[in-house]
Amino acid sequence: MSKTGIVVKRIDAFKDEIVLTLSGKPEGDVCVSVYSPAVGERLLLGSFNVAADGCRLVLKRFATGRDGAFLRYETPFEGPVFASFIEPEFDYEYPEGLSKKGLQISDPVDAENLGVKHTAINVAITDVMTKTPSESTEPFEFDGFTYYVDMDQIRSYDNRFREFTKRGILVNLILLCGKHWQKQVPEEMKPILLHPDYNDEGTLSAFNVVTDEGIRWYQAFVTYLARRYGDPASENGRIYGMIVSNEVQSQWIWGNAGEKTCAEFARHYTMAMRDAWTAASSVSSAIRIYCSLDHFWGKPMDPSHPTRFYGALELLSEIRKIAKAEGDFYYNIAHHPYPQDLSMPDFWNDTTATGDEDTMRITFKNLEVLAAFIYKEENLFEGKRRRIILSEQGFNSKWTPESEILQATAYGRAYRKVMEIPEIDSFILHAHRDNKEEFGLNLGVWRRKPDSNEIDAPKPIYYLMKAIDTMDDTGHYVWQRF
Repeated sequence: MSKTGIVVKRIDAFKDEIVLTLSGKPEGDVCVSVYSPAVGERLLLGSFNVAADGCRLVLKRFATGRDGAFLRYETPFEGPVFASFIEPEFDYEYPEGLSKKGLQISDPVDAENLGVKHTAINVAITDVMTKTPSESTEPFEFDGFTYYVDMDQIRSYDNRFREFTKRGILVNLILLCGKHWQKQVPEEMKPILLHPDYNDEGTLSAFNVVTDEGIRWYQAFVTYLARRYGDPASENGRIYGMIVSNEVQSQWIWGNAGEKTCAEFARHYTMAMRDAWTAASSVSSAIRIYCSLDHFWGKPMDPSHPTRFYGALELLSEIRKIAKAEGDFYYNIAHHPYPQDLSMPDFWNDTTATGDEDTMRITFKNLEVLAAFIYKEENLFEGKRRRIILSEQGFNSKWTPESEILQATAYGRAYRKVMEIPEIDSFILHAHRDNKEEFGLNLGVWRRKPDSNEIDAPKPIYYLMKAIDTMDDTGHYVWQRF
């Protein structure tokens, strides 16, 4: 706190202005220094002497030539340095009253027949962004720089998102960074897009929010997606969520940032979530941002490597501290409550999923522990609860009628748990079809033939999924009792 006792209470980004609200009126002009948000590069973009307007300091949003909604603001006073509110171009609400039924979709027509209302789609920055113009790219101007977007990739997303939107299915993007997701990353793009400390043992990299160049590319990526799919008049389909990376407390595998303590990783990941939230919020008030978590909660997947794996409880606590200190923002949770043993669907027998707040795992057996976490006052955002989506989880079957009935039973029991927690907006089942390459698991609602990925027939879970909920007389979906 400064000698005057004044603190920065909050920062708001309006269409043309950045407003810093103070706890008192300062005497004389205040020096406001504006920095890149890059976590590893302290780059000053501009310094301004600002006359106070009462208890407010007001700057032009593009005073540095870059979008000030993304930037870091430092003054002689303690308090937030990033915006907690962004004025959206399009102000509309997240759709309410939908079924929670979701699916990672292979066939949109079949998904509509099942009554599916939610899905999640992978989109990798390394597949979309390039610095080399070609016949298949288009330029994208952002913050005074020109980026190039692979339109072959974008048009493939357009086709899928348009089809889902037409069928009333809400799309969540899973934002990824991989050296070879759908295509190999060119050498000149690796130091820009991949995290500087990325170890290629990881299937995926964390986003490069470390350097100013890297964070500019990341901001351009999420801004492009938000603008293309957040405009309510868009003919390319609509999105309603962005999930930042995948299962990040197991970052060594799914969002590798090298050897990092939990607190160190949280600083990088919080910045990636904040920038996604800023980009999305600048366009639409309805696009939600999510932190992606696997089912390890109180303990990490591998406690012997504490700089590679963390418990979700510890990571979320670190994220909360950083966000509240620097300017809280509305991030939510995308959880994956797979059963304790992925090969066994009977989650009600999970022994490491207990009712303790620091339970080792959160599976469908103890989903109420996750709800209790978001209900705590310290985890609220401006007095409201954060939302939950269950963005990936499934139940295995083993080529026998008994196992397929058990798979269906698990889905029914899980769905009932989900319906009891109003803050859960969707339950996105993985998967639509069995996949021969999926570690020996058969998670689909459609059975494949034993020696190939050719589809055989729907399983019992298919018919249960179709009938699992229905709208009541008040317009709310209710779980069907069987």
